[in-house]
Amino acid sequence: MQRGTANRIGDVVVLNLRTSRSALTNSFGVFTIDASVGDSLSFTKVGFSPVKTVLTNLNEFYIEMQEGIKLETVIVERKSKEAELNDAMGNYSKKGVYNGGKNKFGTYLGSPATALYNLFGREAKNAKRFGRFMDREKEELQVDRIFSRAAVQKLTKLDSADLDAFMIRYRPSFDLAEHWGQYDLMNYVQQSLADFEAKGRPKGSLLPDIEVKTQEK
Repeated sequence: MQRGTANRIGDVVVLNLRTSRSALTNSFGVFTIDASVGDSLSFTKVGFSPVKTVLTNLNEFYIEMQEGIKLETVIVERKSKEAELNDAMGNYSKKGVYNGGKNKFGTYLGSPATALYNLFGREAKNAKRFGRFMDREKEELQVDRIFSRAAVQKLTKLDSADLDAFMIRYRPSFDLAEHWGQYDLMNYVQQSLADFEAKGRPKGSLLPDIEVKTQEK
């Protein structure tokens, strides 16, 4: 039964923890299950706190279950990296920086104050720098979509470390891959694979060691 009420609870899973045998309560909350004195029974149902009890005799008994706290449904949406970049740039607009800190001809006529701020304001300069960074990131995202790991693996049949090395060594520039079709990608990957095999499948390029000099006191 539901604690504090006269409501009977159906579809409660009753489990004998010793035998692992289970039963389900009917719409009146009634159940039967094979059990012995000393067995532990657990009672679980979605929306209610679980209950455990130890049988001290084989007489009929009843269990009270406390309804759990109901949480509102939360929908989690994953944003793409491009959407996150656009949102970040949108924050500059909220601060009064428009068009990424760049002036258009109409800006001078419609709002001279905005034009001046876009030219000399601190946030405007930051927006311009972020705009350049965002443009580069969007280009790299475009390359990622074209020269994807799945597509390259399908064409080369390379795995693990060899595939990683190939992806690093032969990653195309945005200017090269911007207007590629499927045939262009296939042709580029095949030529690159032939070069990769001819060179003995070299490992991916590593960052050079940086010499750190100890400062003298």
